[in-house]
Amino acid sequence: MILWILNSDSGIKLLYKSFLKTDADEDIVSGFLTAFHHFSMEEFHQSLESIVMGGLRWTYILEPKFKLLFVAAGIKSTKTAILMGRLNVIKESFIKEFKPVWVKKGNSWNGNMNVYLPFLKVIEDYYGQWEEVES
Repeated sequence: MILWILNSDSGIKLLYKSFLKTDADEDIVSGFLTAFHHFSMEEFHQSLESIVMGGLRWTYILEPKFKLLFVAAGIKSTKTAILMGRLNVIKESFIKEFKPVWVKKGNSWNGNMNVYLPFLKVIEDYYGQWEEVES
């Protein structure tokens, strides 16, 4: 699984974590993911949910209230429902932990992005649990 947490307006990456080997530039992909999301909103008036691209299954969750876009990519054989469920767990946990930061910054995610880095451990813990269940 590869995970991005992005500012849905600007495309700025708040967090990125990859559990898959990839040579892709995380910042370039962040911009592409946001642009692709905006394209979907403009042309089809709805957010993307899931696509298969580049040999991966990509799942999107837009959280408009907090201006966040959560994106997870997994191997193509991963079921969308599983990827979506995992992404929802991460989304809920992230919002619960960082809503006070968002409010304190005046309903913004701008500023020092290092404040979100400790959440990588939370993601790693969840991923470890999911891997354990699957094996």
